[in-house]
Amino acid sequence: MSEVQGSSTYERILVAVDGSEHAQRALEHAVQLVKSLKADSRLTVLHVNPVMMVAEPPLGVDVDERLDEEGHAVTEPYRTYLNTTGVQYEVRYHTGDPATVICDAANDEKMDLVIMGTSGKSAVSELFLGSVSHKVIQHANCPVMTVK
Repeated sequence: MSEVQGSSTYERILVAVDGSEHAQRALEHAVQLVKSLKADSRLTVLHVNPVMMVAEPPLGVDVDERLDEEGHAVTEPYRTYLNTTGVQYEVRYHTGDPATVICDAANDEKMDLVIMGTSGKSAVSELFLGSVSHKVIQHANCPVMTVK
């Protein structure tokens, strides 16, 4: 891997993940990038549970707790992988429109780069994630790297 021009500017890198193979490859590229940089870079790994419209949740179900459990379950393999890399990181999960949440995080926290996969877990999510990555490319205030 050749050195990235202006690499000292990539100190805050956001990696959007969804549990897919493409997301894992995006994270692996992010780790390689961080290791190749001379700066102290930090990864923020972000999983966004898409909002689902439910008229009324089933009685006795704590929706926030369920979403928290799902976010933790999806991100746990990423934590396990990152713990072996020596790279500084934090993992977060939120609920909302994925493209909006990713862009808001990138813009509000002044990320230097967003890295994300180009395809999701299934044909439907692949179409959906393709539109997410397209939206992020259009609306993030920083460069966006997509990995296939």
